[in-house]
Amino acid sequence: HVHVLRYVGDIRHPLAPSVSRFVDTLLERFDGDDVVVDLSEVDAIDSTNLGEIARIAVLLAEKNGKRACIVCPRSEICQVLHSMALDEVFDMVTEPLSPFDGEPIPTIAPSRELSLQTILAAHRRLMEMSDENRKKFAQVVELLEMELQASAKGTS
Repeated sequence: HVHVLRYVGDIRHPLAPSVSRFVDTLLERFDGDDVVVDLSEVDAIDSTNLGEIARIAVLLAEKNGKRACIVCPRSEICQVLHSMALDEVFDMVTEPLSPFDGEPIPTIAPSRELSLQTILAAHRRLMEMSDENRKKFAQVVELLEMELQASAKGTS
């Protein structure tokens, strides 16, 4: 079995909580299956979703010792993946997949706190990928932590 997570269009942080929940459910249900992240139709992708993609690699490796695969035929998107060190935890393929039918991920309307937690976790994950990422995202993580603390206190 191979599970394909196909991203389409302009991928921004509001999508991340839905993807996170979907991936958690998917990984709970299967054992030994492969995961492919297809970025063939992505126009742009933000750091929150890159962190969520990194999470997929970590979870799959923990679950069954496998490496997930990223399909990325667009050179500008591949450059972003390399700059975030995702090529170190994924097998990278530049040939697009054949078209197939699939089902959209069920979307959720996350609370502000869940959104902040997802964004923070994604950026922490990216920081773990490389020293360069640690430098890039240290301030972002610090600000997100402060915002989450303020939100928890009801002062935001």
